[in-house]
Amino acid sequence: MDESIEDLRSESDPRRAVIAAYARMERGLGRVGLARKPFEAPLEYLRRVLLDLQAGAQPVGRLTELFERAKFSRQDVGADAKDEAIECLLAIRGDLRTAQ
Repeated sequence: MDESIEDLRSESDPRRAVIAAYARMERGLGRVGLARKPFEAPLEYLRRVLLDLQAGAQPVGRLTELFERAKFSRQDVGADAKDEAIECLLAIRGDLRTAQ
């Protein structure tokens, strides 16, 4: 999750930015021993991670919701969702740094 947030902010497609933010969360959690298993759907992964994760449940849950909307629905994904996904990612990163 330490990758540049600026490239997420500069992404012109909010849907792609939300999906990328979620992917960074997954990679970051994988680095602390909480990698997503190949058979896990996003909500299954969320439930398992929240049992072990010392980061706040709210930003992880909200980023997962945004990801599911961006990845699997035809609903509009606007700049507000992109901004919220980035804020969730920053909060998760801060929580993980504090927990270490």
